[in-house]
Amino acid sequence: MSKYQDSYFLKLQDHIANGSKDELTVEESDYEDLLFSVAGIIRREGKPAAMAWLKADKGCTRHVSERLCYEAINLFYATDYVRAEAWRNVLFEKMLNAARLWEKKHIILDEDTGETSSNATAKEYDAYTKIIKVAADLKRLSERDADAVPLNIKNQQINIYGTNAQDVGIPATDKRAILQADYFKTLPKKHQKRLEMEAGLKPLDIDAMLDSSIELANEVTGE
Repeated sequence: MSKYQDSYFLKLQDHIANGSKDELTVEESDYEDLLFSVAGIIRREGKPAAMAWLKADKGCTRHVSERLCYEAINLFYATDYVRAEAWRNVLFEKMLNAARLWEKKHIILDEDTGETSSNATAKEYDAYTKIIKVAADLKRLSERDADAVPLNIKNQQINIYGTNAQDVGIPATDKRAILQADYFKTLPKKHQKRLEMEAGLKPLDIDAMLDSSIELANEVTGE
């Protein structure tokens, strides 16, 4: 009688769905290990190699070997937590490595002149072209790169604030006219000088402006 006639696939499926919290029997645990090994062989070498291993090493019939291969695939490939973009990048790297191997084999560099030549046939060139095309498709090189600025920020209204009175509809003020007003003439000289600097009519003297502003504030507050 062939080994592994009894299947524990449904039990293992429920076991994984429940987060592997429940206990497995010895037989069920051995069956899970077997399917994990089968999945690994399929991943590395393909299904025919997995079936050959089951028949030669585990004494399984062809029918049981085929069933175990399908169960291994359904059990361990039903849920894939890797994002599609990540898989595309993995496959792109594989294609890139394949292209490099092709170039290493067929591209000849003349060290004296720095020129390159190739010993590849037309058929081999066609294979190389297909590799490059697949790599370009995986990376979506024909598509335009996404904007660096997220769309929700890019479309957000931006308000710009300034100190120019005309920007908000207030008529421009003649600063010289203010300095000629009667009130201005009653201010102490140091305050007059500060206002002239603030109006841009005299070169800035930060220290003098700061001292004058503090003194004026103290006069207003009575400190």
